[in-house]
Amino acid sequence: MVAALRWLGNRQDPPKALCFRHAASSLNGLRDMKTLLAKLEASGGVLSTAELVLAEERLRLATDAADIGWWDVEEGHGQLSWSPHVHAMFGVSADAPVTMDDFYDGLHPDDRERVAAFYAAAADPTRRALYDVEYRTIGKEDGVIRWVAAKGRGVFDESGRCQRVIGTARDITERMLAQEEKLARDRETAELREQFIAVLGHDLRNPLASVASGTRLLARQPERAVEIAGHIERSISRMSELIENILDFARGRLGGGFVTTRDSEKPLDPVLLQVIEEFRTMHPERDIATEIDFREPVQCDRQRMGQLLSNLLGNAFVYGAPAAPIQVQAFARQGQFELAVTNSGPTIEPADVERLFQPFFRGTVRGSREGLGLGLYICSEIAKAHGGTISVSSENGTTSFTLRMPTAV
Repeated sequence: MVAALRWLGNRQDPPKALCFRHAASSLNGLRDMKTLLAKLEASGGVLSTAELVLAEERLRLATDAADIGWWDVEEGHGQLSWSPHVHAMFGVSADAPVTMDDFYDGLHPDDRERVAAFYAAAADPTRRALYDVEYRTIGKEDGVIRWVAAKGRGVFDESGRCQRVIGTARDITERMLAQEEKLARDRETAELREQFIAVLGHDLRNPLASVASGTRLLARQPERAVEIAGHIERSISRMSELIENILDFARGRLGGGFVTTRDSEKPLDPVLLQVIEEFRTMHPERDIATEIDFREPVQCDRQRMGQLLSNLLGNAFVYGAPAAPIQVQAFARQGQFELAVTNSGPTIEPADVERLFQPFFRGTVRGSREGLGLGLYICSEIAKAHGGTISVSSENGTTSFTLRMPTAV
């Protein structure tokens, strides 16, 4: 670096002092550094030895403070010099010697050709392009992938020969990762929005159409009022369930989370039994086997626990074999609460298992399934809100969803 500074300071027709300018512009308040740059250009590039030493010291301070590294290549493709910052960007020890081969080998394979083209244009006397490029590196010693923003300029003599290529480099990994995360979130949001509109438009329309059909039928056949009213009531209940799931999903996505009111003063088992009885009433043709054993109170939001069981039972009714019983087991003992819903039926594909608790995912088991695909997602959020987990096992024609959580906070 000293050699490059001295060469810059003694040239009659110096470049625009790219390294100085890039480092100084990266820090606010470095007026003395900018003043020195102006003096370098105004003097035709002639600085005293003392001024060169001062310039180098200020440049080092500036680049260290701004986490900017410098690099210097003699004759464009000769000896390579890196500051410790650049060594770190390539995952190389600060005192390790480096060559241009190390530079190219350290680039990510997908970026290597592009960076080489930018560098060649900067070192070419006929083009003298600005070297301004962002690329990834793969650490030679640590294997870590980093993002680097590099700027540089070729320096040429009167005959047009490239004397050297010099420049600066900054580690921009944090910024690039933040951008990638934002893009991923934006893509997820767009995908969820499309799914939300498509699924809601389909699933909410069905019970609404049933209500409309029922009211028209009721006007023509009032003698069937009791029967038709039952159908209308079930459709309204279905719409209420869909709307409640949508509200829960929206609250979770908007940062409000799932609000829980925990208490252990009232028992939980009557709530679970009520949910089971409601399903038995709506589906008298289906068999639900229960095993409930509470040896200690469960500190939880009882309404949310009822909602979780309702969602799991609804899932079992839709995907389970109609002729096989559905099993509900609930235990509270030794500080742990466990709730499991098991049904027989087609085994869930391994690829589907990984996505079951994602919003709007409804699997591939049955094409005539109902619902927004939010039930299992809401179950997992309720489990998290209680410090618990929900898991699924599906093999040999049996599928079981199990909630596990502590009985007390």
